[in-house]
Amino acid sequence: MVRIFLAALLAVSFADTFVTLPSRGAKLAGRIIVAAAGNAPRPAVVLVHGSGEVTGSDMMAGPGRRLADMGFVVLAYDKRGVGQSTGEYASIGPSNSLRMFDLLAADALAGVEALRRRPDVDKSRVGLLGFSQAGWIAPLAASRSIAVAFVVLISGPAVSVGEEIYYSRLAGEDPGSEQGLSDTEIDRRMRQFKGPDGYDPVPVLSKLATPSLWILGEHDRSIPVTRTRDTLERIKREMGRPITTHVIPGVNHRLMDSTGRQPDYWRTVESWLRAQKIISVPSR
Repeated sequence: MVRIFLAALLAVSFADTFVTLPSRGAKLAGRIIVAAAGNAPRPAVVLVHGSGEVTGSDMMAGPGRRLADMGFVVLAYDKRGVGQSTGEYASIGPSNSLRMFDLLAADALAGVEALRRRPDVDKSRVGLLGFSQAGWIAPLAASRSIAVAFVVLISGPAVSVGEEIYYSRLAGEDPGSEQGLSDTEIDRRMRQFKGPDGYDPVPVLSKLATPSLWILGEHDRSIPVTRTRDTLERIKREMGRPITTHVIPGVNHRLMDSTGRQPDYWRTVESWLRAQKIISVPSR
């Protein structure tokens, strides 16, 4: 099913296609959008979910349109077990993180392969872009396939699942978490963390040859930004991995400041994609 619609904010015409992606015993309900104007072959990107019961429409609402306007063929899908996708949905903690991330990484790669089969897609310029929990999933997927040309993470953690959960409880992000702890006290307690860890991304990131961009919020109370940035910079320095980090001052996990405004971090994303030769011309 294909239909043409007018994006209300961007005033750009898009082709909108609905697809089904088979993956590890599940059928994922996906949606592909592409700007009607533009020349093929195009770069392409799969949007990778954060935590929670996220649908493809949720992902497309802002990021999908912005990326399509940059010239990408964009694929988003209902997370497995959510919306019209079959398969198991589960909240993720240390005990099930390895198994669930294995499945969710496979789902992201199913999206990559679906895009690579399209005649309007440049197979050498297909990547992953995701939010929060995708900081674990997208690099894991990229480590399993040379077909992934780039990875962009927004507010993604580079610490273990257990560390992220512990931090967000200390920083007041989760229901029932402690309130009013100073950053110094949070850091002291984090240094004493003894697990359980669950999935640890460091071994994957240490070997990952795929270029990655990490956009982080200075005042994120869901993931430990300083620890994440320091880990990424250490891997870049010691292992020579193609990692770029960008910390936005004064913003939270959703990259919003105290007034609810969000800086246009997409300019940074677009500039990095151009530097990687994924896109070659400014977006409209």
